[in-house]
Amino acid sequence: MAFLNLYVLPIIQILLLIFSIKFFNKIYFTIKDVTILLVVIILNVVLLQVWGSQTLLILLIIVSIWAYVKNKILGILTVLGSCFILYISNFVTIWLIITILDYNTSSVTFQLYYAGTFVIIYIISMYIIHYFLTRLNKSVLSFNKVYLITVSLFLITAILLLNIYLPKSTVSFKDVKFLSLIFSVFIITIAILIITISFSVIRQIQYKRNMQEIENYYKYTLQIEKINHEMRKFRHDYVNILSTLSDFIREEDMEGLRDYFHSEILSMQDSMQMNAIKINGIENLHVREIKGLLTTKILQAQEKNIRISIEVPEPIEKIDMPIINLSRVIGILLDNAIEASEKITEDPLIRIAFIKNEDTSVTFIVMNKCEPDMPKVHTLFQENFSTKGKNRGLGLSTLKELTDSTTNVLLDTTIDNNYFIQKVEILNSDS
Repeated sequence: MAFLNLYVLPIIQILLLIFSIKFFNKIYFTIKDVTILLVVIILNVVLLQVWGSQTLLILLIIVSIWAYVKNKILGILTVLGSCFILYISNFVTIWLIITILDYNTSSVTFQLYYAGTFVIIYIISMYIIHYFLTRLNKSVLSFNKVYLITVSLFLITAILLLNIYLPKSTVSFKDVKFLSLIFSVFIITIAILIITISFSVIRQIQYKRNMQEIENYYKYTLQIEKINHEMRKFRHDYVNILSTLSDFIREEDMEGLRDYFHSEILSMQDSMQMNAIKINGIENLHVREIKGLLTTKILQAQEKNIRISIEVPEPIEKIDMPIINLSRVIGILLDNAIEASEKITEDPLIRIAFIKNEDTSVTFIVMNKCEPDMPKVHTLFQENFSTKGKNRGLGLSTLKELTDSTTNVLLDTTIDNNYFIQKVEILNSDS
């Protein structure tokens, strides 16, 4: 039975740990991955006989490096979460088994009950953690590196504390039961604390975003009222404006009429164009939060004397992407377009369009004039790279993370004829 206790059970635990990491990260194993993991498993089982439970820390470090290569900080977080599941499953299983059976780890019955109960508890815990990780992936916190690093450090500290206070020698039946209960309560408390703080932060961020959306929509409403007011003024004045042409027409002074038209009427038209939003078809966009955000960005562009137009040729009722992520994508694209247009000295221009592709997808397009010496597209998406100086290049790298992490979103970036063009196609999940 020593073989079962020393080799089979540790291998089961390691395999479950690796399976949960794969499950959380949706990783597809290559031959290279399988080879690395087999070597790690064999090495861990061998070292387990020498260093005992401390070997888990070595396994944790190796697997964390592998997960980071696959999924960056979220990969490390899932490794730590899987390790926590391993600990809680182990302690709860021991507590349950020794409550039901005699404390005799060498008996076949104990080890078989332990293995079966451990697997069941581990899988249940894995699906519970998966539920919360799915909620995290859909929230703004999944791209907040400060939050992810903080939680990771918190989990590492907790795991180190568990290893420090685990008994290093054989203890009595009563002590094992008591310690298992204490460690189980400790891990569950840590998990509840992290989940509570996370949802509290998400609610706070959501509240701030809701307030921003309300402010954006309020600005949109004010701008529409301003346009309506301008239209009423124009309707009131246009007869008087036209009457100024009557004398030129009556006297058949076509030269004077031409000069007057170019000097007075056209200049008035240019002024009206600069003060009015180009919203051809924006009434077709029925996603209120996005309409408010677009209005805010358009107003920012107009304050900088940047020509901007938006077209929505067909009614769009829904865009199949979490509204927070969609707002971030649109915000990043428009902020970058406005910043790039500020550098254009000759007639800066931004064009925006929402194109509905039947019932299969919605494509959001942003075009802006750019400088002739723009870097290569792949360079722009590197983290910390920026044409504006050091430590400012987070926009496009964040945009790439947002689109890459959403399976139904495709990003296409091109530079054509001094225009920087970005297309985001959002596929409908039911198409």
